[in-house]
Amino acid sequence: MKKLINLPLRIFRFILFIGFYFKELFVSSILLAWDIVRPYKSFKHGIVGIDIDLKSDTAIIALTNLLSMTPGSLSVELTPDRKRLYVHSMYLEDPEAFKLKVKNTFEKKIKQIFE
Repeated sequence: MKKLINLPLRIFRFILFIGFYFKELFVSSILLAWDIVRPYKSFKHGIVGIDIDLKSDTAIIALTNLLSMTPGSLSVELTPDRKRLYVHSMYLEDPEAFKLKVKNTFEKKIKQIFE
């Protein structure tokens, strides 16, 4: 019964998430295009491990796919215990800030929808 009550809320959160994701996609695409046309490249890339709290396979797949679809980032590997996700980012000036952004935006919103 509780799942039926939460369904409209999850659908509403999913619609809000789609808007949020398209904004992120647009901003990262513009940033990446700007770096491609400039002769001087300003990005610092690297791989960072992000501890994730997602439990369901659907939520983990959603997170990894959304990170990989965003220009400038790519999900590289998920540990066998499914607790840490390694992500390559073209714009990794501050690894801790990147981790916090992923946890406080993508992971938090995905958790609200799928778990």
